[in-house]
Amino acid sequence: MEQLFGLQTWGTDLILAIQAFSSGALDTFFLAVTWLGNRDAYLVILTLLYWCINRRWGARLLVLAMLSSWLNEAVKSLFDLPRPDPTRVRRLVSESSFGFPSNHAQTGAVIVWGYLAAKVRRPWFTALAVVLIFLIGLSRLYVGIHFPQDVIGGWLLGIVILLLWLRFEDRMAAWWHSLPVRRQALVAIAGPLVLMFLTPADSFNRYPNETGATLAGILIGAGLGTILEARTVQFRVDGPLGRRALRYLVGIVLVGALYFGGSMLPDLHPWGLDIALRLLRYGLVGLTAVWLAPWVFVKLRLAESDLRN
Repeated sequence: MEQLFGLQTWGTDLILAIQAFSSGALDTFFLAVTWLGNRDAYLVILTLLYWCINRRWGARLLVLAMLSSWLNEAVKSLFDLPRPDPTRVRRLVSESSFGFPSNHAQTGAVIVWGYLAAKVRRPWFTALAVVLIFLIGLSRLYVGIHFPQDVIGGWLLGIVILLLWLRFEDRMAAWWHSLPVRRQALVAIAGPLVLMFLTPADSFNRYPNETGATLAGILIGAGLGTILEARTVQFRVDGPLGRRALRYLVGIVLVGALYFGGSMLPDLHPWGLDIALRLLRYGLVGLTAVWLAPWVFVKLRLAESDLRN
């Protein structure tokens, strides 16, 4: 306990030292950087990758990011460690979950940008990814929401998960494609539901919690969408830049309507329906991103389909 208190004291001192340089411009900069680790940023980055750059990378990174976030939630609940005291440091954002490890550092930084760097394999992009990974972690200190050990722990856990995924992703993909359609559908539904019920209670003692339902919904929708897309669409991401931009605009409107529109629904927690509704909502988000939007692209001639060949 004394060691933990010492880490928190040291961490608070470092946060205060960083925040001593704060200004309006730095606030804006670090709020923008820390946004890159938010769920909203996943929506923007992963859909852009899947619809306009590389389908395989986009689909695989989606699964990896959701699994990494689930593991982060499990580790957070295991350690049950607090965030910095808002009476001692300046908080620019609010979070309700436990502190260690930082999912921004783990998934939003190492997993997303580390995976892209491993695939792009260009020195300039690798350098950019390293800078972003560092800045996203640093931003969590600047905005007063994480201790340094939370960020370092997130980086280390993210590196381990990323290395394991890069080693085995081709084998897992081959296994998935070897399954008959009905078994793929069973895995797509049952696997995320199991993870949802294995997710520990959150800091408000909710079980299953909102994060587990969100991740499960996205994985279910994306899994079923992958099956449908392979059999009814098979869209291609190539094409002129203007065509890709229009494709992205149409797709993000479709997905964004479900993603942001669902947040305006009434709170159904007293009736115990909030988790079921969240599961459905994010399932539709995943299904729309992976299958419905590409189907619309092909129908509007914003993308070609390999089914016609």
